[in-house]
Amino acid sequence: MTNIDSNRVERPQATLDVVVPLYNEAEGILLFHHELVSVLDSLRDRYVWSVIYVVDPSSDGTAQRVRELAAADARVGAIILLRRAGHQMSLIAGMERCNAGVVVTMDGDLQHPPTLIPQMLDLYETGVDVVQTVRSKTSGQGRISRAMSGAFYRLMRRLSNVPIVEGGADYRLMSARVVDILCNEIVESDRFLRGLIPWLGLPTATISFEAPARQAGRSKYSLSRSFSLAASGIVSFSKAPLYLGIVLGLVVSILGLLSGAIALVVRLAGADVPAGWTTLVVMVAILSGMQLVTLGLVGLYLGVVFDEAKKRPQILVGEVLSVTERDDSAFRTKERRIVPDRAPSREEASHGVRQREADVADSRGTPNLLDPESSSD
Repeated sequence: MTNIDSNRVERPQATLDVVVPLYNEAEGILLFHHELVSVLDSLRDRYVWSVIYVVDPSSDGTAQRVRELAAADARVGAIILLRRAGHQMSLIAGMERCNAGVVVTMDGDLQHPPTLIPQMLDLYETGVDVVQTVRSKTSGQGRISRAMSGAFYRLMRRLSNVPIVEGGADYRLMSARVVDILCNEIVESDRFLRGLIPWLGLPTATISFEAPARQAGRSKYSLSRSFSLAASGIVSFSKAPLYLGIVLGLVVSILGLLSGAIALVVRLAGADVPAGWTTLVVMVAILSGMQLVTLGLVGLYLGVVFDEAKKRPQILVGEVLSVTERDDSAFRTKERRIVPDRAPSREEASHGVRQREADVADSRGTPNLLDPESSSD
């Protein structure tokens, strides 16, 4: 099922970048790459394409497999990260290296079928900025996992005003405008893309698909990481949990007033009211639990503020294998995120200082005191 406009708009861009985050995918990366390239080659009359792999530090040789792919094909580039950045920030790292008119992000486990890319491009050419894929079904997904996923999306729709699509995957197509906003305008340290992209409110089309089972390896999203992603999404797009303490406080206060009123009426009626130590213990336990839950929620939001205040880079790049057929100078690269291959030597640093002093002196028309030749006249 597709949501498509009938009026086509001619676009001057004819370049396509595909960003693929990887983490311990050495077992299946060659099969995925073969299928992806076969689809992209069928589009070469319409688009000049490249693939950018982003490798989170892996223990199974994924980085070496990617280096081999980049060495064998000039259209393949790679970013090898120094530290674990996670799935969402790995996507950002790849998008910062894109300079194409169209960018597709997808996983490298073949659960995001590359065969959908031509359909996504057709939708893009109707004039939309985002083509979002929606999983209608995932082969091999258990009932508990499916129920938890559905509950998360329903909760997000209730808690926030962002129209997050249930089943929306990180398999999507974006225009250069969307990529530029995500990389340069939004500076959050923890970016939840499934919420940020709908939040932009740009023209969007959707396409449904059935996700096949993994061809190799196993899912890297454990239960704890799934909960972490869900918490990140809720904290990023909703303040509703902060009101929980107010609601619980009001409910307990009302119950307390009612209990006091009932006890007073019973006492005035002359009935014998026994000492209720059990009731007291239960009420104290309930109140303590609600206080701890409320403090935990406040702490969760304060933790996000703390991370933002530190301004610590979330992406540290150790190695970049650029696409040789494209102009690297156009890549959206933030220099502060790139770790150099080696530190400059003392001689190189000294030469750089002298050169900068010479440039300043020339611009001012004054002799450079660090250059003996300039002061000898």
